Amino acid sequence: WRATLRRRLSPLPTALMAFSMRAAASRAAAAPCRASRVACRAEVRPSWAPGVEIPAYLDRSLPGDYGCDPFGLAKEPQNLARYSEAELMHARWAMLAWAGMIAVELEPNAPGGWKEAALWFRDGAAPTYVGESVPLTLGSVVGVQVVTMAISERKRAQSDAELRKYPGGRFDPLNLAEKLNIDDMKTKEIANGRVAMLAVWGCVAQGFAIGGTPLSNLGDHLADPGHANLVGNGGIPWLLYGL
Repeated sequence: WRATLRRRLSPLPTALMAFSMRAAASRAAAAPCRASRVACRAEVRPSWAPGVEIPAYLDRSLPGDYGCDPFGLAKEPQNLARYSEAELMHARWAMLAWAGMIAVELEPNAPGGWKEAALWFRDGAAPTYVGESVPLTLGSVVGVQVVTMAISERKRAQSDAELRKYPGGRFDPLNLAEKLNIDDMKTKEIANGRVAMLAVWGCVAQGFAIGGTPLSNLGDHLADPGHANLVGNGGIPWLLYGL
C-alpha cells in the first residue's frame, strides 16, 4: 500500500511547482505594466494648450514654462535666453503700469485717468503727479529719471543672465528670497506679469477705441453687459473701430 500511495502522491510536488512558477511569471509580467503606468503618469506636465506637443527645448528649467512656443522662435538657446529676459522685463513694467493706471484714476484731482495724467508734459505746463503739483522743473524730473534708470541698468548689466534677471541685494530689501521659496516666487512673478501685460494692452486699446478710463469702462460693462462689451464698443481698434 505504501508503494501505491507514493505513486498517487508523486504528481503533487510537480503540480505545486508548476503552479508557483506560473504565479511568479504572471507577477513578473504584471510588473512592467504597473511601472509603465507610473511612468506615463509622471510624464504629464502643465501645458498652455493640452494636447499640443511641447518642444524638447522647453524643459521647464525656466519659471512659468508651460511649453508655449507655437512658432518655434526659441529653438536656438541664445534666443530662448534673450526672450526669457525680455519677457520678464516687460512683465515687471506691465505690473507697474497697470497699478499706475488704476491708482491715477482713484485720485480725485485726475478725473481724466491715465490718458490725461501726463498732458502737462505735452503742453509744457508745470509738472504734476496724479493731479498734484510737483515742486520741480521739467529738467529736474528728467534728470532724476535718467540717474535712477542709469543706476538700475548698471546693476542689471551683468554677464550672468540669472543676475541680470534676479540681481537681489538692494533690489530685495525685505530678503524675501531667503524667507520664501524662490522658485515658486519666480513662477508667480512671471505668471502675474503675463496677466498684467494683457491687462495693460486691454486698457490702452479700450481707452483709444471709445475713451474713458479702465474703471469707468468696467462700470459701463457691469451696468449694461449686453451692449458695453468687446464687440459692441470696438475694443479691437484695428478690426472693429469705426464700424
